[in-house]
Amino acid sequence: MDPEDAKFMRTDRRPGTLDVHPTLNALVLNYELEVQILGDNESVLFGEKTSMKKIIELPMLNTRTDCNALAREVLAQCDLLHPSRLVEVEQTIYYLKKRKMTHTPKDDTSKPVSVTDENANINCLNEYIELLYEGIADKVKASHLILVLARDPENLESLSKNETFLSALGRVLREDWKKSIVLSTNLIFIFFCFSTYSCFHHVILHYKIGSLCMDIIDFELRRYDEWKAELDGHKVQTEPSIIRRPCPNSASMSEIPRSRIPEPVRPKSGNFADVNIKNVMEGSVYDDLSNSTESISEKKQLTEAEKIKKYRTLIRKQEQLLRVAFYLLLNIAEDENVEEKMTKKNIVGLLVKALDREHEELLIIVVSFLKKLSIMQCNKDAMADLNVIEKLPRMLQTSNADLVHLTLKILFNLSFDGDLRSKMIKIGLLPKLVSLLTDDRHQNIVIKLLYHLSYDEDVKAQFAYTDCVSLITDMLLLSAADEVDQIMVALCINLATNSANAQQMADSSRLQSLMTRAFNYQDFLLMKMIHNISEHDPIRSSFIEFVGDLAKAATESKKEDFVLECVGVLSNLHLPDLDWAEIFKHFDMVNWIRNILTSNNKEPDIILQVIVLLGTAVHDEGCAALLCKSDLPVILIDLLKAHQEDDEIVLQIVYIFMVILSHSSSTDYIINKTEAPAYLIDLLQDNNKAIRHICNNCLNIIAENDDTWGDRIRIERFRNHNAQWLQMVDSHQLDPEEEEEDDNELPPYLNTEYLSTAVVPPLEDLTSGQDSDIISAKDLDFDYFDRSESNILQDFEMESM
Repeated sequence: MDPEDAKFMRTDRRPGTLDVHPTLNALVLNYELEVQILGDNESVLFGEKTSMKKIIELPMLNTRTDCNALAREVLAQCDLLHPSRLVEVEQTIYYLKKRKMTHTPKDDTSKPVSVTDENANINCLNEYIELLYEGIADKVKASHLILVLARDPENLESLSKNETFLSALGRVLREDWKKSIVLSTNLIFIFFCFSTYSCFHHVILHYKIGSLCMDIIDFELRRYDEWKAELDGHKVQTEPSIIRRPCPNSASMSEIPRSRIPEPVRPKSGNFADVNIKNVMEGSVYDDLSNSTESISEKKQLTEAEKIKKYRTLIRKQEQLLRVAFYLLLNIAEDENVEEKMTKKNIVGLLVKALDREHEELLIIVVSFLKKLSIMQCNKDAMADLNVIEKLPRMLQTSNADLVHLTLKILFNLSFDGDLRSKMIKIGLLPKLVSLLTDDRHQNIVIKLLYHLSYDEDVKAQFAYTDCVSLITDMLLLSAADEVDQIMVALCINLATNSANAQQMADSSRLQSLMTRAFNYQDFLLMKMIHNISEHDPIRSSFIEFVGDLAKAATESKKEDFVLECVGVLSNLHLPDLDWAEIFKHFDMVNWIRNILTSNNKEPDIILQVIVLLGTAVHDEGCAALLCKSDLPVILIDLLKAHQEDDEIVLQIVYIFMVILSHSSSTDYIINKTEAPAYLIDLLQDNNKAIRHICNNCLNIIAENDDTWGDRIRIERFRNHNAQWLQMVDSHQLDPEEEEEDDNELPPYLNTEYLSTAVVPPLEDLTSGQDSDIISAKDLDFDYFDRSESNILQDFEMESM
């Protein structure tokens, strides 16, 4: 190579296998470094490849290390590792962590799992397969060597294509899983390595490993109960299987999968006549639970201390088996069809049963699985039936932050159900959740969970007996961001509807700080919270100093949501000492209100809130006179026409008329200069009882102040009350002999046209008598709409015609 031809140098690093250091707490990453000398047109002039190793030391690794968090940190620091290798790095760190635990002095009393020092080689795979046909010790050795190969992701593809290898693994697991926990753990761990990659899930599904894992888990959970009863000296009772199994359609032996029949006794001809059925089924999945080789009590008598020691050893092995089995099921459950099959076999029952265990890493897998399943209605209902809520608070007492966080997440998923929320409160979960608010790791999910609990009115009052209200309010005020957390402020909005909670939010100058922050950032959610606080009578007087700021913000702000809440706060200030007339004049609110009410592009919410504000302000007689002078009641009548189908707007407008009519200085304006009386009469027939009640009060005031309208009101009330009778008279069919008679001969009081057009003279000018067609004044009751319908009918009951 001519040095002058060299133009560029290119280096390429290809990551390889990841292993653990034999002596140090470190990971060893094998990679290949390729260096190329390039000429013109990027032609390769010279190239060289070198195998290298990178040692990633983990000096802080201990028994309490979070493997997942440490794996993420390693990926972030080492650019040779792709993020897709997270699971592999985590498994390697976990192996290193376990190795460290095995060599600590405190574990010297217990014998670790026996493993071979021989290095596994992919070229010796056939030899390992042959060992699977030998005794239990050889099978354990072979399974460990195969596990070492399977933990290398580069070997998985070639292993997945070796049908002989996979069939042998499946057969040994199916036939010998009861004989050795170590063997079954190794074999399931091998399939677990396949489950970490979705592209290999077909291997697990083809050999039905998921179904077998559920059988193993079911067996181990029941065996745990037997061990515990045996250790306590209680009578061992065989519990029924947790798994739901479909009823078999046939008892034919030909339907039993071939792999479930032990190889040494399987007849080649398929004829079972010469084979003892008991021997055929021995060691298979159909063995009785009592045939297990793992037991606390053996033929020789053990002391109590020896029993406890053996019990702990068996539990430790069993929990490792359960952990890897549940983890495998969790991985393959990413397929919705597979998850549905697990649900039908009652995977929820197995998981809830496993919540009684103490091993934290096992509980992390179990709670993670339950969290995934809890988003489905059927699974949530199954968990509720199994009282999962009562079992979860124990997880919140642990020091494992991951377990606590996962428990909070499943509680959040379950909190969408009202009955389960009630159970959470009943078992005293609220104080524990509040205590976790100060932990930054769990704060976000705890706030969401508390928000769900705040839905129920009865629960809101219980928040007042915790530190939640003061903590959340202070967190809002101390937030450095321009916009506060929406879930947090939503929780405060819900809690502020309770008087005791609202009082805590307003105490210790918090109200002043809340108002300041709301005005500075024009935060409508924060102002909505203040709006709810202002609903309570004991706190309203605290808002007097902010009336000017609220009125200014309402008239000047460009944010309609913020304006809506400011007007809402003003609407709640029913304070006798407040001079609304002066406020309206100072901030020119009359013109502002007129613009909103006459605008065609305003939302109904802001229109309604402004009308409510007017209903509050007109209690001040001076403000009522100011509004009449500005002809705002005329605008309100136009709104009444436009929104006659909106009962809330109609009710609030009618209420304004009633308050204005209660002021003597404004009564004449409403009666003589507006069309309000006529519309109030029309509304006497409204379907809304509250609207009819307020209209009746308004008409009473009008009738007392104007005789002309009083007479008309009497007639309209009579017509409204007797509408059914009058309609019957109009539709009355005459007899045949009376058909030729003239309709004009009917008495005047039977003619509804007469009633609608007649001018009734004052009652005092009429002579009273039994034959009078006009009801007398003493028979009128201006407040008849306030009375029950039964009393009204009794007063005006008519004889049948």
